[in-house]
Amino acid sequence: MRYLIAFIFGFCFIPGVLPQESITLENDDMIVVFNKKTGALEHLKSKVTGWEIEKRAGLAQSFYMNVPLDGQRFNPVRGSEQPGPVVEENKAGNSVIFTWNNLLSKNGGKLDITFRGKVRLTDEGLIFTAEVENRSDHVVETVRWPVLGDLSMPDTTERFSQRGIDYAGMNEFEIFPKFQNEPGYFAVDNPSNWMEFPYTPFVLLGNDDQGLYVGYRDTTVQNLLQFKTELKPGYVSLEFWDTGVNPKSDTISGIPVRYEFYTTHFPFVNPGKTEKLKEVLLKPYKGTWHNGADIYKKWRTSWFKGPRYPGWLKEVNSWEQIHMNNPEDDIRYTYKDLVEIGKDCAKNGVKAIQVTGWTKGGQDSDNPSHDTDPRLGTWQDLKDAISQVQAMGVKIILFSKFTWADVTTKWYKDELIKYAVKDPYGDPYCYNGYAYQTDVQLAEINTHHFAPMCHLCADWRKIADSEFEKLLDLGAAGMLFDENQHHGGAKYCFDSGHGHKVPAYIFRGDEVLAQGFEKLKDRKNPDFIFAGEGQYDLEFRQYHVSYFRVDLDHIPIHRYVAPDEAMEIAVSGYDDRNMINVALLYRYIISYEPRNFKGRLNEFPLTLEYGKKVDDLRRKYKNYLWDGEFRHVIGAEVTVDGKQYDKYSVFVDKKTGKKAVVIANFDYDKALKFQVKIEGQNSGLFCVTPESPEAVKFK
Repeated sequence: MRYLIAFIFGFCFIPGVLPQESITLENDDMIVVFNKKTGALEHLKSKVTGWEIEKRAGLAQSFYMNVPLDGQRFNPVRGSEQPGPVVEENKAGNSVIFTWNNLLSKNGGKLDITFRGKVRLTDEGLIFTAEVENRSDHVVETVRWPVLGDLSMPDTTERFSQRGIDYAGMNEFEIFPKFQNEPGYFAVDNPSNWMEFPYTPFVLLGNDDQGLYVGYRDTTVQNLLQFKTELKPGYVSLEFWDTGVNPKSDTISGIPVRYEFYTTHFPFVNPGKTEKLKEVLLKPYKGTWHNGADIYKKWRTSWFKGPRYPGWLKEVNSWEQIHMNNPEDDIRYTYKDLVEIGKDCAKNGVKAIQVTGWTKGGQDSDNPSHDTDPRLGTWQDLKDAISQVQAMGVKIILFSKFTWADVTTKWYKDELIKYAVKDPYGDPYCYNGYAYQTDVQLAEINTHHFAPMCHLCADWRKIADSEFEKLLDLGAAGMLFDENQHHGGAKYCFDSGHGHKVPAYIFRGDEVLAQGFEKLKDRKNPDFIFAGEGQYDLEFRQYHVSYFRVDLDHIPIHRYVAPDEAMEIAVSGYDDRNMINVALLYRYIISYEPRNFKGRLNEFPLTLEYGKKVDDLRRKYKNYLWDGEFRHVIGAEVTVDGKQYDKYSVFVDKKTGKKAVVIANFDYDKALKFQVKIEGQNSGLFCVTPESPEAVKFK
């Protein structure tokens, strides 16, 4: 191994190691070495930091598939067990193609399948694509490509992790020194963990000084992809059923200790079909996670185009969410009550009301019906109330749900079951649903369970379109499509009667459904807004607003990579300065929700008054706090008593380039004295607060 590396880096030639046995790709950022005889990725080095990301050639791997047989689902195809590939090297293009024919499987022998793995090194990074040509009688379900058989740690690492996006915040799991086993001790040989596309389009493998960006470059959402890490051979000892102590030696019990990282594609290539896998990009970076996220952020500008924003949504705005009814028939408000609620909002400068539980049966009942509920009033009562409230300058946003069907309804049993997402056994997937209010339902005895609906089924979309039109006909200013970002664990639909490939990745249908809604709203009300819940980034192409809930440790990674999108958080405490400060820090819209959106604005005057002050501050300094570019902590340094402080954000005026730093103290009892350094801007600084918005000289 050391002889091969010595040759690659320009040292003397060592007899017995032939140059033709390896293929080297190199640019300003990285050196990549493949074994020509096996196609395995043997060496990967960051020239930016010197980190040898993949270094033990003996652990290198190429690809892996699973191709189930009749009567035996586990049938791996390991690249390491194949005869040598056909190699096409393009030195001028800094690229190589490895082709394996007639693949050997563990339990099915030789299979008439061709795998063509393509790699090229560009200024963007190391790009992996592939093509699977399946002439066998079996389905190629999954393909791992690329595979890092020996993901190493940088030399100075004390903690190493995998980071990605989930529900607008950062999803992080530790790889070293401890590793959490996600699927359960009973499920796998080795501790494993993963993150999934489309929730996160990339992961960052690294510590706080450097890392490796791994991004999935697919804007069509054709297939599931997992970013997966394994600890091999396993823990030294268990601490709990899903965590343990990692080995710190190179071997244990004679077995090499290593971390494997790979991306698993789920193409489900049917017999007689050929499918191309979308690009996976690898690129090392230096610095904090922001530098890794910048790689995605730059690529995002090449394809992203969002919907047209109505004028009111571009201005500083806050919302209220109000809950009218639930599946246990706890009716709180009628349609006519919305007028008084609207007056409260107008009086307090709240620009929109999200009306929840207004449909037949209440919130999370009778889905996907968007009929009005006679117990709350008539259809005309609701339409008139919406008109009156919006005449006050307060927008009505109607809570909606098109992801599920309530399996307790006659509609589902008679018709909708046909359009439910089906598993490989022909049964509908089931989602547990939500329990409300009464002891019986909170004990989940009579919960309304849901079946996820297949948005790729044209017949279902006709029904969904019809239900969506009911929102438009009521004259509302928009909808909040609750749970538009997931399908309750369902991923692929195996129903052959839906008119899609079998199986089909149902997340592809999210865009198709939204595009149908767009056509309807463009005809009836072009300014109608789409809001969704904690949506994944690709959904911002159709949706104007993402609504979610956070805690005080929230890391705003989605805001960082999508700095101009409208994002909204719930505020429900009775003196909730901290959550409002989170909104100020990360440019989130405030959604006032006393008693978990069951109460009225006048129930928490302390929260409301502070929120109004914060929004006034955002209006006064709009060029920074609302229209400025969000940079998180990049561009300034904040310390307390000489120690780094992280509850701050930097905003940059897009016209002048000047920076504003927002600092929050989450301690209700202790005052803090901050020291602030702003890059290129440390003289003539001024300070403002929500309570004292006029600028005073900063000392």
